[in-house]
Amino acid sequence: MSEVVKTRDDIAQKSGELKNLFDEVKGQEGGATPEQKQAIIDRNEELASLRDDLKVAEAKSKLDLSDSAVASVPNPSEEPKVGSFGAEVMKSAAYKGYVENGAKNIQSTVPFELKTNLTTTGYPPESLRQPGILETALRDPNAVINLFDQIQTDQNAFVYLEETTFTNNAAEAAEAAAVGEAALAFTERTATISKLGVNIPVTDELMQDVSGLESYLNSRLQTMMRLRLDGQLIAGDGTSPNLEGLLDAGKSNVGSTAYGSYAGGLGRIGAIYGAITDIRVNAFTEPDAIVIHPNDWSQIVLQLDEDFAGTSSAGYAAKAPVFTSAGGYAGAVANQLWGLKVVPTTAISEGTILVGKFGGGEAAHVVMRQGIDVAVSDSHGENFTKNIMVIRATMRVGFPVYRQEAFHKITSA
Repeated sequence: MSEVVKTRDDIAQKSGELKNLFDEVKGQEGGATPEQKQAIIDRNEELASLRDDLKVAEAKSKLDLSDSAVASVPNPSEEPKVGSFGAEVMKSAAYKGYVENGAKNIQSTVPFELKTNLTTTGYPPESLRQPGILETALRDPNAVINLFDQIQTDQNAFVYLEETTFTNNAAEAAEAAAVGEAALAFTERTATISKLGVNIPVTDELMQDVSGLESYLNSRLQTMMRLRLDGQLIAGDGTSPNLEGLLDAGKSNVGSTAYGSYAGGLGRIGAIYGAITDIRVNAFTEPDAIVIHPNDWSQIVLQLDEDFAGTSSAGYAAKAPVFTSAGGYAGAVANQLWGLKVVPTTAISEGTILVGKFGGGEAAHVVMRQGIDVAVSDSHGENFTKNIMVIRATMRVGFPVYRQEAFHKITSA
Protein backbone atom coordinates (compact mmCIF):
# COMPACT_ATOMS: atom_id res chain seq x y z
CA MET A 1 0.00 0.00 0.00
CA SER A 2 1.36 3.43 -0.88
CA GLU A 3 2.08 6.04 1.79
CA VAL A 4 -0.56 8.40 0.41
CA VAL A 5 -3.28 5.78 0.57
CA LYS A 6 -2.29 4.69 4.10
CA THR A 7 -2.30 8.27 5.38
CA ARG A 8 -5.73 8.90 3.89
CA ASP A 9 -7.04 5.78 5.60
CA ASP A 10 -5.62 6.97 8.94
CA ILE A 11 -7.27 10.38 8.50
CA ALA A 12 -10.59 8.73 7.76
CA GLN A 13 -10.27 6.57 10.87
CA LYS A 14 -9.40 9.51 13.21
CA SER A 15 -12.18 11.61 11.68
CA GLY A 16 -14.63 8.83 12.46
CA GLU A 17 -13.42 8.64 16.06
CA LEU A 18 -13.78 12.40 16.47
CA LYS A 19 -17.31 12.31 15.11
CA ASN A 20 -18.25 9.58 17.54
CA LEU A 21 -16.93 11.69 20.47
CA PHE A 22 -19.05 14.67 19.42
CA ASP A 23 -22.10 12.42 19.10
CA GLU A 24 -21.56 11.18 22.71
CA VAL A 25 -21.25 14.71 24.07
CA LYS A 26 -24.50 15.86 22.39
CA GLY A 27 -26.66 13.43 24.37
CA GLN A 28 -25.05 14.06 27.76
CA GLU A 29 -26.40 16.29 30.51
CA GLY A 30 -23.89 18.77 31.77
CA GLY A 31 -21.77 18.65 28.65
CA ALA A 32 -18.48 16.90 28.00
CA THR A 33 -16.50 15.34 30.79
CA PRO A 34 -12.83 16.29 31.28
CA GLU A 35 -11.78 12.96 29.72
CA GLN A 36 -13.96 13.57 26.66
CA LYS A 37 -12.57 17.07 26.25
CA GLN A 38 -9.02 15.71 26.34
CA ALA A 39 -9.90 12.97 23.81
CA ILE A 40 -11.33 15.56 21.41
CA ILE A 41 -8.17 17.66 21.74
CA ASP A 42 -5.99 14.59 21.13
CA ARG A 43 -7.94 13.55 17.97
CA ASN A 44 -7.73 17.09 16.52
CA GLU A 45 -3.98 17.15 17.07
CA GLU A 46 -3.62 13.74 15.47
CA LEU A 47 -5.72 14.82 12.45
CA ALA A 48 -3.63 17.98 12.02
CA SER A 49 -0.47 15.88 12.07
CA LEU A 50 -1.92 13.35 9.59
CA ARG A 51 -2.97 16.13 7.20
CA ASP A 52 0.59 17.46 7.24
CA ASP A 53 1.86 13.94 6.55
CA LEU A 54 -0.57 13.63 3.62
CA LYS A 55 0.72 16.83 2.04
CA VAL A 56 4.28 15.53 2.25
CA ALA A 57 3.30 12.13 0.83
CA GLU A 58 1.40 13.68 -2.08
CA ALA A 59 4.33 15.95 -2.92
CA LYS A 60 6.68 12.99 -2.82
CA SER A 61 4.42 10.99 -5.16
CA LYS A 62 4.63 13.75 -7.75
CA LEU A 63 8.42 13.78 -7.67
CA ASP A 64 8.99 10.04 -7.45
CA LEU A 65 7.10 7.38 -9.36
CA SER A 66 4.90 5.40 -7.06
CA ASP A 67 4.80 1.63 -7.20
CA SER A 68 1.70 1.64 -9.41
CA ALA A 69 3.19 4.21 -11.80
CA VAL A 70 6.36 2.20 -12.22
CA ALA A 71 4.36 -0.92 -12.90
CA SER A 72 2.47 0.88 -15.68
CA VAL A 73 5.62 1.68 -17.69
CA PRO A 74 6.04 -1.01 -20.37
CA ASN A 75 9.24 -2.96 -20.45
CA PRO A 76 10.64 -2.82 -24.01
CA SER A 77 12.13 -6.27 -23.58
CA GLU A 78 8.68 -7.76 -23.04
CA GLU A 79 6.29 -8.47 -25.90
CA PRO A 80 2.87 -6.76 -25.70
CA LYS A 81 0.17 -8.95 -24.24
CA VAL A 82 -2.70 -9.85 -26.51
CA GLY A 83 -6.03 -10.62 -24.88
CA SER A 84 -8.62 -13.11 -25.99
CA PHE A 85 -10.10 -12.74 -29.45
CA GLY A 86 -13.40 -11.52 -28.01
CA ALA A 87 -11.65 -8.92 -25.85
CA GLU A 88 -9.60 -7.68 -28.79
CA VAL A 89 -12.72 -7.43 -30.96
CA MET A 90 -14.44 -5.31 -28.29
CA LYS A 91 -11.40 -3.00 -28.22
CA SER A 92 -11.21 -2.73 -32.03
CA ALA A 93 -12.11 0.42 -33.95
CA ALA A 94 -14.74 -1.45 -35.91
CA TYR A 95 -16.61 -2.63 -32.80
CA LYS A 96 -16.37 0.73 -31.01
CA GLY A 97 -17.60 2.53 -34.12
CA TYR A 98 -20.57 0.20 -34.35
CA VAL A 99 -21.50 0.56 -30.66
CA GLU A 100 -21.02 4.32 -30.45
CA ASN A 101 -22.53 5.54 -33.71
CA GLY A 102 -23.83 2.56 -35.66
CA ALA A 103 -20.99 2.58 -38.18
CA LYS A 104 -20.96 -0.76 -40.03
CA ASN A 105 -18.24 -0.50 -42.68
CA ILE A 106 -15.21 0.34 -40.59
CA GLN A 107 -12.35 -2.06 -41.20
CA SER A 108 -9.74 -2.74 -38.54
CA THR A 109 -7.22 -5.46 -37.87
CA VAL A 110 -7.63 -7.44 -34.64
CA PRO A 111 -4.36 -8.89 -33.29
CA PHE A 112 -4.71 -12.52 -32.28
CA GLU A 113 -2.20 -15.26 -31.58
CA LEU A 114 -3.00 -18.87 -32.28
CA LYS A 115 -0.85 -19.92 -29.36
CA THR A 116 0.38 -18.01 -26.36
CA ASN A 117 4.01 -19.09 -26.42
CA LEU A 118 6.07 -19.85 -29.50
CA THR A 119 9.00 -22.04 -28.56
CA THR A 120 11.21 -24.51 -30.34
CA THR A 121 9.38 -27.36 -28.61
CA GLY A 122 6.81 -28.63 -31.06
CA TYR A 123 7.05 -25.45 -33.11
CA PRO A 124 10.55 -25.20 -34.59
CA PRO A 125 11.39 -21.72 -35.87
CA GLU A 126 11.09 -21.06 -39.61
CA SER A 127 14.29 -21.57 -41.53
CA LEU A 128 15.86 -18.29 -42.52
CA ARG A 129 15.49 -17.57 -46.22
CA GLN A 130 17.32 -15.14 -48.45
CA PRO A 131 14.97 -12.23 -49.24
CA GLY A 132 13.66 -11.91 -52.80
CA ILE A 133 12.77 -14.48 -55.45
CA LEU A 134 15.17 -16.14 -57.85
CA GLU A 135 13.63 -15.50 -61.24
CA THR A 136 13.56 -17.95 -64.13
CA ALA A 137 16.11 -17.07 -66.80
CA LEU A 138 14.40 -15.52 -69.82
CA ARG A 139 15.49 -13.96 -73.07
CA ASP A 140 15.68 -10.19 -73.29
CA PRO A 141 12.01 -9.15 -73.56
CA ASN A 142 12.93 -5.92 -75.36
CA ALA A 143 15.45 -7.18 -77.91
CA VAL A 144 13.22 -6.53 -80.93
CA ILE A 145 10.91 -3.89 -79.41
CA ASN A 146 13.82 -1.54 -78.79
CA LEU A 147 14.81 -1.60 -82.46
CA PHE A 148 11.64 0.26 -83.45
CA ASP A 149 10.60 3.83 -82.75
CA GLN A 150 7.37 4.03 -80.76
CA ILE A 151 4.54 6.53 -81.22
CA GLN A 152 1.23 7.08 -79.43
CA THR A 153 -2.34 7.11 -80.71
CA ASP A 154 -5.71 7.77 -79.05
CA GLN A 155 -7.68 5.89 -81.72
CA ASN A 156 -8.77 2.25 -81.89
CA ALA A 157 -7.01 1.88 -85.26
CA PHE A 158 -3.95 3.48 -86.83
CA VAL A 159 -4.78 4.90 -90.28
CA TYR A 160 -2.12 6.26 -92.61
CA LEU A 161 -1.53 7.02 -96.30
CA GLU A 162 0.95 4.97 -98.28
CA GLU A 163 2.41 6.24 -101.52
CA THR A 164 1.70 3.45 -104.00
CA THR A 165 2.50 5.22 -107.26
CA PHE A 166 5.57 7.27 -108.02
CA THR A 167 5.98 8.07 -111.70
CA ASN A 168 8.83 10.43 -112.44
CA ASN A 169 8.66 11.94 -115.92
CA ALA A 170 11.06 14.75 -115.20
CA ALA A 171 13.13 15.35 -118.34
CA GLU A 172 14.82 18.04 -120.27
CA ALA A 173 12.56 20.04 -122.54
CA ALA A 174 13.19 22.26 -125.53
CA GLU A 175 12.11 25.88 -125.55
CA ALA A 176 8.30 26.20 -125.62
CA ALA A 177 7.91 22.39 -125.35
CA ALA A 178 5.73 20.69 -122.74
CA VAL A 179 7.40 19.16 -119.72
CA GLY A 180 6.73 15.60 -118.64
CA GLU A 181 3.78 14.85 -116.40
CA ALA A 182 4.49 13.01 -113.18
CA ALA A 183 2.07 10.79 -111.30
CA LEU A 184 1.62 10.16 -107.60
CA ALA A 185 -1.05 7.99 -105.97
CA PHE A 186 -1.83 7.06 -102.39
CA THR A 187 -3.64 4.23 -100.70
CA GLU A 188 -5.18 4.44 -97.25
CA ARG A 189 -3.89 1.73 -94.95
CA THR A 190 -5.13 0.68 -91.53
CA ALA A 191 -3.11 -1.05 -88.84
CA THR A 192 -5.42 -2.63 -86.28
CA ILE A 193 -4.84 -2.06 -82.59
CA SER A 194 -4.63 -5.38 -80.78
CA LYS A 195 -4.92 -6.04 -77.07
CA LEU A 196 -2.45 -8.26 -75.27
CA GLY A 197 -3.24 -9.42 -71.76
CA VAL A 198 -2.38 -11.86 -69.00
CA ASN A 199 -3.51 -12.36 -65.40
CA ILE A 200 -2.52 -14.39 -62.38
CA PRO A 201 -4.65 -15.23 -59.29
CA VAL A 202 -2.98 -14.87 -55.89
CA THR A 203 -4.34 -15.64 -52.42
CA ASP A 204 -4.42 -12.96 -49.73
CA GLU A 205 -2.27 -15.17 -47.52
CA LEU A 206 0.49 -15.37 -50.10
CA MET A 207 0.43 -11.62 -50.65
CA GLN A 208 0.72 -11.05 -46.91
CA ASP A 209 3.35 -13.70 -46.20
CA VAL A 210 5.86 -13.06 -49.00
CA SER A 211 7.50 -9.68 -48.74
CA GLY A 212 7.43 -7.61 -51.93
CA LEU A 213 5.36 -10.20 -53.81
CA GLU A 214 2.97 -7.71 -55.40
CA SER A 215 5.71 -5.59 -56.98
CA TYR A 216 7.49 -8.77 -58.09
CA LEU A 217 4.35 -10.09 -59.79
CA ASN A 218 3.70 -6.73 -61.44
CA SER A 219 7.20 -6.82 -62.90
CA ARG A 220 6.91 -10.42 -64.11
CA LEU A 221 3.53 -9.81 -65.76
CA GLN A 222 5.02 -6.87 -67.63
CA THR A 223 7.90 -9.09 -68.72
CA MET A 224 5.40 -11.66 -70.04
CA MET A 225 3.68 -8.95 -72.05
CA ARG A 226 6.92 -7.69 -73.56
CA LEU A 227 8.03 -11.20 -74.45
CA ARG A 228 4.77 -11.76 -76.32
CA LEU A 229 4.97 -8.43 -78.16
CA ASP A 230 8.64 -8.98 -78.97
CA GLY A 231 7.76 -12.27 -80.66
CA GLN A 232 4.66 -10.86 -82.39
CA LEU A 233 6.67 -8.14 -84.15
CA ILE A 234 8.72 -10.86 -85.82
CA ALA A 235 6.38 -13.79 -86.28
CA GLY A 236 2.78 -12.66 -85.62
CA ASP A 237 0.57 -14.40 -88.20
CA GLY A 238 -1.94 -11.56 -88.63
CA THR A 239 -4.92 -13.73 -87.67
CA SER A 240 -7.12 -11.55 -85.44
CA PRO A 241 -6.29 -10.55 -82.77
CA ASN A 242 -2.62 -11.30 -83.60
CA LEU A 243 -0.34 -8.66 -85.02
CA GLU A 244 1.03 -9.10 -88.52
CA GLY A 245 4.74 -9.67 -87.98
CA LEU A 246 7.51 -9.04 -90.45
CA LEU A 247 7.83 -12.73 -91.34
CA ASP A 248 4.09 -13.20 -91.93
CA ALA A 249 3.17 -14.54 -95.36
CA GLY A 250 1.00 -11.46 -95.89
CA LYS A 251 4.13 -9.33 -96.09
CA SER A 252 4.64 -10.25 -99.74
CA ASN A 253 7.03 -7.39 -100.48
CA VAL A 254 9.53 -8.36 -97.80
CA GLY A 255 12.60 -9.63 -99.62
CA SER A 256 13.55 -13.30 -99.30
CA THR A 257 16.71 -15.30 -99.92
CA ALA A 258 17.64 -18.93 -99.26
CA TYR A 259 21.24 -18.78 -98.11
CA GLY A 260 21.82 -22.39 -99.10
CA SER A 261 21.58 -21.35 -102.74
CA TYR A 262 23.74 -18.28 -102.39
CA ALA A 263 26.55 -18.29 -104.96
CA GLY A 264 30.06 -17.96 -103.68
CA GLY A 265 31.96 -19.29 -100.72
CA LEU A 266 30.57 -16.99 -98.02
CA GLY A 267 27.30 -18.85 -97.39
CA ARG A 268 25.12 -17.03 -94.87
CA ILE A 269 27.59 -14.16 -94.62
CA GLY A 270 27.26 -13.53 -98.33
CA ALA A 271 23.47 -13.93 -98.20
CA ILE A 272 23.28 -11.29 -95.47
CA TYR A 273 25.29 -8.86 -97.57
CA GLY A 274 23.03 -9.68 -100.51
CA ALA A 275 20.02 -8.73 -98.33
CA ILE A 276 21.68 -5.44 -97.44
CA THR A 277 22.15 -4.71 -101.13
CA ASP A 278 18.55 -5.66 -101.93
CA ILE A 279 17.28 -3.14 -99.36
CA ARG A 280 19.51 -0.42 -100.76
CA VAL A 281 18.26 -1.07 -104.29
CA ASN A 282 14.53 -1.56 -103.67
CA ALA A 283 13.83 0.53 -100.55
CA PHE A 284 16.48 3.19 -101.16
CA THR A 285 17.53 3.14 -97.54
CA GLU A 286 20.29 1.79 -95.37
CA PRO A 287 19.44 -1.16 -93.10
CA ASP A 288 20.43 -0.76 -89.46
CA ALA A 289 20.17 -4.20 -87.83
CA ILE A 290 20.29 -7.96 -88.26
CA VAL A 291 17.98 -10.13 -86.12
CA ILE A 292 19.32 -13.66 -85.78
CA HIS A 293 19.02 -16.72 -83.56
CA PRO A 294 22.01 -17.06 -81.16
CA ASN A 295 22.92 -20.48 -82.61
CA ASP A 296 23.06 -19.07 -86.14
CA TRP A 297 25.19 -16.17 -84.99
CA SER A 298 27.56 -18.55 -83.25
CA GLN A 299 27.93 -20.60 -86.44
CA ILE A 300 28.69 -17.47 -88.46
CA VAL A 301 31.42 -16.39 -86.04
CA LEU A 302 32.93 -19.87 -86.00
CA GLN A 303 32.70 -20.08 -89.80
CA LEU A 304 34.63 -16.84 -90.12
CA ASP A 305 37.22 -18.17 -87.72
CA GLU A 306 37.65 -21.20 -89.96
CA ASP A 307 37.52 -19.43 -93.33
CA PHE A 308 39.74 -16.50 -92.42
CA ALA A 309 42.20 -18.13 -90.05
CA GLY A 310 45.84 -17.47 -90.71
CA THR A 311 48.45 -14.84 -90.30
CA SER A 312 48.75 -13.53 -93.84
CA SER A 313 47.84 -9.94 -94.53
CA ALA A 314 45.29 -11.18 -97.04
CA GLY A 315 43.56 -13.25 -94.36
CA TYR A 316 43.28 -10.36 -91.96
CA ALA A 317 42.22 -7.98 -94.70
CA ALA A 318 39.37 -10.33 -95.54
CA LYS A 319 37.95 -9.88 -92.04
CA ALA A 320 37.75 -6.11 -92.28
CA PRO A 321 34.55 -5.77 -94.35
CA VAL A 322 32.83 -8.48 -92.35
CA PHE A 323 33.60 -7.34 -88.82
CA THR A 324 33.86 -3.64 -88.17
CA SER A 325 37.31 -3.83 -86.57
CA ALA A 326 39.91 -4.66 -89.17
CA GLY A 327 42.38 -7.35 -88.25
CA GLY A 328 40.45 -8.75 -85.28
CA TYR A 329 37.18 -10.12 -83.94
CA ALA A 330 36.10 -7.08 -81.93
CA GLY A 331 33.10 -6.79 -84.25
CA ALA A 332 31.97 -10.30 -83.37
CA VAL A 333 32.34 -9.60 -79.68
CA ALA A 334 30.31 -6.39 -80.07
CA ASN A 335 27.69 -8.21 -82.18
CA GLN A 336 28.34 -6.42 -85.47
CA LEU A 337 28.42 -7.78 -89.01
CA TRP A 338 28.99 -5.88 -92.25
CA GLY A 339 28.89 -2.73 -90.10
CA LEU A 340 25.35 -3.47 -88.84
CA LYS A 341 24.15 -4.17 -85.32
CA VAL A 342 23.47 -7.86 -84.71
CA VAL A 343 20.61 -8.76 -82.34
CA PRO A 344 20.88 -12.42 -81.23
CA THR A 345 17.48 -13.44 -79.84
CA THR A 346 15.32 -16.55 -79.64
CA ALA A 347 12.36 -14.41 -80.72
CA ILE A 348 13.31 -15.51 -84.25
CA SER A 349 13.47 -19.17 -85.23
CA GLU A 350 16.77 -20.89 -85.80
CA GLY A 351 17.59 -20.95 -89.49
CA THR A 352 15.90 -17.62 -90.25
CA ILE A 353 17.68 -14.25 -90.35
CA LEU A 354 16.01 -10.85 -90.75
CA VAL A 355 17.84 -7.80 -92.08
CA GLY A 356 16.08 -4.44 -92.13
CA LYS A 357 15.63 -0.77 -91.49
CA PHE A 358 14.05 -1.07 -88.05
CA GLY A 359 14.62 2.35 -86.48
CA GLY A 360 13.82 5.92 -87.39
CA GLY A 361 10.14 5.35 -88.20
CA GLU A 362 10.92 5.31 -91.92
CA ALA A 363 9.78 1.74 -92.56
CA ALA A 364 7.74 0.80 -89.47
CA HIS A 365 6.50 1.96 -86.08
CA VAL A 366 5.27 0.36 -82.89
CA VAL A 367 2.06 2.25 -82.13
CA MET A 368 0.96 2.35 -78.50
CA ARG A 369 -2.73 2.91 -77.78
CA GLN A 370 -2.26 1.92 -74.14
CA GLY A 371 0.98 1.10 -72.41
CA ILE A 372 1.20 -1.81 -70.01
CA ASP A 373 -1.51 -1.31 -67.40
CA VAL A 374 -1.50 -3.40 -64.22
CA ALA A 375 -4.69 -3.73 -62.13
CA VAL A 376 -5.54 -5.70 -58.97
CA SER A 377 -9.06 -6.82 -58.06
CA ASP A 378 -10.96 -9.43 -56.06
CA SER A 379 -14.36 -8.76 -57.68
CA HIS A 380 -14.40 -11.64 -60.16
CA GLY A 381 -16.60 -14.67 -59.42
CA GLU A 382 -16.02 -16.08 -55.94
CA ASN A 383 -12.64 -14.42 -55.49
CA PHE A 384 -13.90 -12.07 -52.76
CA THR A 385 -15.30 -14.88 -50.61
CA LYS A 386 -12.23 -17.03 -51.22
CA ASN A 387 -9.76 -14.22 -50.45
CA ILE A 388 -8.22 -14.39 -53.92
CA MET A 389 -6.87 -11.38 -55.75
CA VAL A 390 -6.26 -11.29 -59.50
CA ILE A 391 -3.38 -9.22 -60.87
CA ARG A 392 -3.97 -8.39 -64.53
CA ALA A 393 -1.73 -6.76 -67.11
CA THR A 394 -3.00 -5.47 -70.46
CA MET A 395 -1.71 -3.34 -73.31
CA ARG A 396 -3.02 -2.19 -76.70
CA VAL A 397 -0.60 -1.92 -79.58
CA GLY A 398 -0.43 -1.74 -83.36
CA PHE A 399 2.35 -2.46 -85.85
CA PRO A 400 2.14 -0.56 -89.15
CA VAL A 401 4.84 -1.45 -91.70
CA TYR A 402 5.12 1.35 -94.26
CA ARG A 403 7.84 -0.11 -96.48
CA GLN A 404 8.04 -3.87 -96.61
CA GLU A 405 10.93 -3.61 -99.07
CA ALA A 406 13.07 -2.24 -96.22
CA PHE A 407 13.17 -5.75 -94.73
CA HIS A 408 14.69 -8.94 -96.08
CA LYS A 409 14.48 -12.45 -94.63
CA ILE A 410 17.09 -15.14 -95.16
CA THR A 411 16.16 -18.78 -94.69
CA SER A 412 18.08 -22.03 -94.73
CA ALA A 413 16.21 -23.37 -97.79
